[in-house]
Amino acid sequence: MKVTNNIKVWCWAATILLSTVCTTLRAGDKAAQVINHAVNAYGGEKLIQLKSITLHDEQLHFSQWQSGHALQGEMVSYLSEQRLELAIDFANQRKVFKRATMRLVGGHGSDSPTVMHRLYVDGKGYGVDHALEQYNPTKRVNFDNADIGQSKWLDTLIVKSLFDHKAASKWTDIAYIQGQAHDVLTVHSGTQQEYTLYINQNTGYLTRLLKAQQGQLVSVDFLNHKQSAGLTWAQRIFAGTEQGPLLHSNARRVTFNSVRNHQFELPSNYRLRPSDTPIDVSKQSIRKLAPGVYYVGKEWSYTLFIDVGDYFISAGAWQMDEHSQDWQNNVALLRETTKIDKPIKQHIVTHHHTDHLMGLKDVLEHGAALVVYANDVVALQSYLKMPLTAEQLIKVSKQGTLAGGKVQLFDVPNSHANHNLVVYLPEQKILFSEDMFGSSMQVGFDSPSRWPDIDAYHRLAILMNKVDALGIEVEQFVSSHHARVLFASEIKQAQSVPLVSKQTLLERVF
Repeated sequence: MKVTNNIKVWCWAATILLSTVCTTLRAGDKAAQVINHAVNAYGGEKLIQLKSITLHDEQLHFSQWQSGHALQGEMVSYLSEQRLELAIDFANQRKVFKRATMRLVGGHGSDSPTVMHRLYVDGKGYGVDHALEQYNPTKRVNFDNADIGQSKWLDTLIVKSLFDHKAASKWTDIAYIQGQAHDVLTVHSGTQQEYTLYINQNTGYLTRLLKAQQGQLVSVDFLNHKQSAGLTWAQRIFAGTEQGPLLHSNARRVTFNSVRNHQFELPSNYRLRPSDTPIDVSKQSIRKLAPGVYYVGKEWSYTLFIDVGDYFISAGAWQMDEHSQDWQNNVALLRETTKIDKPIKQHIVTHHHTDHLMGLKDVLEHGAALVVYANDVVALQSYLKMPLTAEQLIKVSKQGTLAGGKVQLFDVPNSHANHNLVVYLPEQKILFSEDMFGSSMQVGFDSPSRWPDIDAYHRLAILMNKVDALGIEVEQFVSSHHARVLFASEIKQAQSVPLVSKQTLLERVF
């Protein structure tokens, strides 16, 4: 009887195992059939033997970022237009990627685009700076990442890659998109490379891609499929997450096997970029700028402390979150180094952006009053989720003074933050600002090719116009985001960095 039961159990287990294996095999066979259908729909042997591909695209990008005016609330929707060119030479392992980003709605201060140009050719990577007419060899750019992932949004190349990953693909479901049945394939299931594809059962076209990116599941839809040279591509794409839309394009142009050598050449009149090294900001530091004036912090968060007699005034409480205690740590290092135990009685809030308000609960617990532009009080209290007493608030409009004139404040309105208080110490001739301008390089400055650096150069111009209008003399410039202290001669050097017009910059790139 016992033997019979064991045989029954063994037969039952074998049946389950066989059923599972058969189901898996059927799913694998089904996936292979779907992949073959898609490959044939996209060009078959022409797709498999593809030598090169070129993409021209204009995309609208949507994002959420900081508001320019406190009345807008904490975050607002941004709209940018991106112009892209991508060429991939599979036969010779070459790739070039160009991008210009024009900000249409947001906190930008000019119409100057930010641009990117990356190449991988002859086994070497390069970056090209069209604002400064320079180039630099870089080991960070390789054949895979030269296009910063743009080729992963090309349906033609997704299907081409799918052909090489049949074994890693699994058929999982049928889904209906716009009333049409689609086979659902999961590729590299259970790995960081996992993604899901929706293949139209009738046409074989790729209609949707799902892939995790930066902690979010991105859904990309491919529409208006076209054909040229016997190969298929989607003219229109739309991408978004559960938080909202990311990008949309309806003007894609794709060509095949038509790259030219000149596309992969460096501009002949550009010079090699001078080498420069970023300042090591990984460790907290304290710097005495003048008697009674200390600059403390690390990485992206620095605080200015001013000894005004019986107490300190501080400025700068940027933090990644409310619990990182950057401001508290800066206070601790100040006291440990100076052996001065005076209270911080006042803290200057320069503008309404919440990353610069993250440390304020610690400031209030310390007992300091907040010095804030009058129009930003509502935003400040909304962030703190608590009413502030008259003793906790010192309101400033346009200009103000603290500690009997030892500390002066003036407003520098700009598109990034409509009101932004700048701190000036007339006796020491020191100026402190947040989200205006700075540098973390040992010698030079960031390129105006990039964001937000291009906007920072425009903010610098606004700041220096204000300084000139007030007739004040500044010897040292410090920024809450930068370790480097800039002297007047270096600010003049930064002001001499050429800011190229939109038209000229686009002509250089494309």
